[in-house]
Amino acid sequence: MSKFLVRAAALQGFEETVTELGGSLALFDTEFDIPYLVNRPEDWISYPAWLQLLDDAAQRLQCPHFGLLMGQKQDIGLLGTVGFIVQQAPTIGEALKDLTLYFNHHNQGAMVSARIEQGTLMWTFDYKPQLRAPLTQQSDLVAAVAVKVMQSLSNQRWLPRAIYLPHSAPADTQPFQRYLNCAVYFDADTTVVVSDADMVNAPIDRASPDLRRLLEQHIRANAELDSDDFETRVSYLIKQALLSGACSIERVSSFLAMNKRTLQRKLSAQGTSYNALLEEVRFDMACDYLRESRGSLTQLAHQLCYSELSVFSNAFRQRFGMSPREWKNQLQSTPAAHLN
Repeated sequence: MSKFLVRAAALQGFEETVTELGGSLALFDTEFDIPYLVNRPEDWISYPAWLQLLDDAAQRLQCPHFGLLMGQKQDIGLLGTVGFIVQQAPTIGEALKDLTLYFNHHNQGAMVSARIEQGTLMWTFDYKPQLRAPLTQQSDLVAAVAVKVMQSLSNQRWLPRAIYLPHSAPADTQPFQRYLNCAVYFDADTTVVVSDADMVNAPIDRASPDLRRLLEQHIRANAELDSDDFETRVSYLIKQALLSGACSIERVSSFLAMNKRTLQRKLSAQGTSYNALLEEVRFDMACDYLRESRGSLTQLAHQLCYSELSVFSNAFRQRFGMSPREWKNQLQSTPAAHLN
């Protein structure tokens, strides 16, 4: 969806990476004036178009780990005011909370979150529903930047235990081991960086509570940059519920602190329904999985909370006029086609 925007700071390191790989900006037919925007990091650009540019770079330069290389040239500074707020948090845990709360002021098409489970800290980067764009290079770039940011905040004390990426493994996985310096797993549901939970209590040196308050006041004064609406938030919560194995309306309404009747009424007022959003999110996730993963269809049906593969296949055929396998085969034979 073109309404999703990202700050032009996301272009940091793009031209340098292209040049190092023997290319030039002249190779790309893009709506961005990259040299101009590099000096205007607070401008907003189309996030889907940016994702497409990353994918084009990987293909034209025949470098499947382009995003990973570009991530080496980015740092917390690209987040602008959000990055400054994060750096003023008293601990790593508070910094991650700030990043979750304010990330939309840098990127309106994605979300970040952090949670602790059984002594493990899991930091997650995910995309908003209805986003139509290639995602592989961005996932790799995010993983690389996340490692650098966490190490910067902790004065190199933090180390990742494992990283999960939502795409199939490339033929050469050595760059991932070399740059991320931990176990890397592919075909995951989303991008997840895993580390020890005790790092959330690690202090951030040189943090300033007073500066943090001033920066928070500034960013809240610009809250109109948040493009979220109620329907978008519900779709996002449905996706999170699916990833956790339960997609009931009761579960999603509880996240919003309302009962299911209120949720249904608010959605009806916007001309939609819970079931309509559920199916939309399911098909979005299914198409992303079929594009990026080599996992089984049975696993996909389970992830989408269908009772069995045949139920998912029938629903998919009704939506697209072909089976999931046929859809994937057609996509591979005509990679430029937009089948969803």
